[in-house]
Amino acid sequence: RSSDLTMARQGYPRMAISACFGGIIFNVLVGVGLGCLLQMSREKMVLTLEHDELTWVLAGALGISLVISLIVVPLLCFHLNRAYGIGLILFYLVFLMVALLTEFGVIHLNAS
Repeated sequence: RSSDLTMARQGYPRMAISACFGGIIFNVLVGVGLGCLLQMSREKMVLTLEHDELTWVLAGALGISLVISLIVVPLLCFHLNRAYGIGLILFYLVFLMVALLTEFGVIHLNAS
């Protein structure tokens, strides 16, 4: 978009890159979310979610990742270093292994 290009030319390249991703994510979340909400309210639909083991693994990993980031990032004064990046990669690899093992039935969680 031209506004992102203008921001970059004015000396704000990080803001321009953030706007490139943030604008699209915002449009998808708000556009799809409001559309689904209006459709559900019009037709009086009830959305039911299935709770299987993988859902708990996904939600748990997301929650743990967010809590860790909310604690660690301010402690680092918002200057993220290599150790934090390596920690996130290791966390992702552990999550990926647990998710795959759960999906293929090697690990069974007592989630009900």
